[in-house]
Amino acid sequence: MTDDVASQVIKAEQDRISCLLDVDRDAYDRLHAAEYRLCNPTGTVWTKDEYLDLLTTGRLVYQELGLIGDVEAIVGTDVVVLRYRCVIQLTVDGADIPRHEAWHTDVYTEDSGTWRCVWSQATGIVDLSLAAP
Repeated sequence: MTDDVASQVIKAEQDRISCLLDVDRDAYDRLHAAEYRLCNPTGTVWTKDEYLDLLTTGRLVYQELGLIGDVEAIVGTDVVVLRYRCVIQLTVDGADIPRHEAWHTDVYTEDSGTWRCVWSQATGIVDLSLAAP
């Protein structure tokens, strides 16, 4: 049962990534809970509506957003937490953000048989070998 739930939620996360790339409003609404919040790598928190507005107006455009490796899942009774690495390349307000890797943590809850993302946190991965000694 736990593996089935983890598989369902991982599939929902893959669909969520696709809807962000394609700016699919219907899928976006279905996969994000009303109380959804994203904490991006700058520490800025966007609500579901703010994030969708950025995507639909073209102020935020993902050129690339893809999983690297496996997705780890912790499955509870009515909550699932996912963690994975991804590669991201995007434009925000006309500024190109270079291709980079990040860790993502996403929290899903079940609502009437549908798993929806409630919280997302993206943490950029810095290559410390480039830092000055």
